[in-house]
Amino acid sequence: MTMRPLLLAMLAACTGCATIKTASSFHGVSIEHGDSPIETVEIENSGWLLFKFIPLGSGNPDLPNRASCRLFRNTVTLQNNIDMLMKEMDRVGATKAATIASRKTDETIFIIFLTRHAYHTSAVLLE
Repeated sequence: MTMRPLLLAMLAACTGCATIKTASSFHGVSIEHGDSPIETVEIENSGWLLFKFIPLGSGNPDLPNRASCRLFRNTVTLQNNIDMLMKEMDRVGATKAATIASRKTDETIFIIFLTRHAYHTSAVLLE
């Protein structure tokens, strides 16, 4: 009975996260290019793998920036990041994305026991 809270805490710590961060100003100054306002966006989707291939939990790309995850599924893919970028473009009314860059990171903990992996995508959105 005392192991249940510990197991739940460990499982919660191993869940992933999907986040979208945006910025349309720098130190209070609006970022603009000609007549089109510019917004920068940074998207990250992360998850945990056991032995580098068994998914424990990852971010929910359908509900970014919320306390939502996908247990025992690996949603950390470039396609999910691009889908989140397209939804963000629709949300802000952007018609173009420039300087799109994506990279994947892996951080191993306890030799090969646990691995946190994440996809990062950044872009400049033009209206």
